[in-house]
Amino acid sequence: MEVKTDAVVLQTLDYKDDDKLLTLFSPTLGKITAGIRGVKKPKAKLAFAAQPFALCEYVLAEKAGRYTVTAAYLHESFFDLRTDVERYYAACAAAEIVRTVAVENEHFEGLFIGFIECLKSLVLAGEDTAEAVATFILIALRESGYPLDLSYLEECGGDIGEKIWFDFSDGRFTSFERLQAGERASVSTYHILRKCAGLRFDENAALGGKKRALRLLKAYLIEKTEERFDGLGELIRLYEE
Repeated sequence: MEVKTDAVVLQTLDYKDDDKLLTLFSPTLGKITAGIRGVKKPKAKLAFAAQPFALCEYVLAEKAGRYTVTAAYLHESFFDLRTDVERYYAACAAAEIVRTVAVENEHFEGLFIGFIECLKSLVLAGEDTAEAVATFILIALRESGYPLDLSYLEECGGDIGEKIWFDFSDGRFTSFERLQAGERASVSTYHILRKCAGLRFDENAALGGKKRALRLLKAYLIEKTEERFDGLGELIRLYEE
């Protein structure tokens, strides 16, 4: 059976002498593994389709649940991500999150669009790396059923003063200190995340909060998925605010 789908390359793995195994992310098929033959040979016609972050229309031969790429048509290579270490790690961190939360045979249009928009932001020199990744993580959390409630603190009349806390059980900021599953959070983190979510925020209060925001998002992802997210950790180490 032949299947056509748009998909983006999340990960590649060498296989045999000239072949590769691709982890692809499709809005209709979810996360799938597909073999692609001969792409390590010089002048291989489908070499472009086996590059990290390549966005293509893939033609797949499916047999017994296994996929093989038979043809591909490039939409976008996102090649510039490979020329900047920080932005490359940012894209790898976003791909790592997709690999964790996406599953096969499920529709992930919102997550797919969010990931592609993240890659587009990362190739633009004027876009901030941390904000691009934080924006995507908020989308990924929402699409996977663990959304952050970034309106609770204001809606409940909480005092956005010098001390606020993040409740890991409910995914929201609060002014109440005594939490069973919470920790102290910075006001700058709160405002950066509201900015990334497209909500009203205080520009001055957000200063210096980007790296802390990524750390909080990583901790929340670990809490909800029980995965390590080493790629995101490496991005946080590299990021200079």
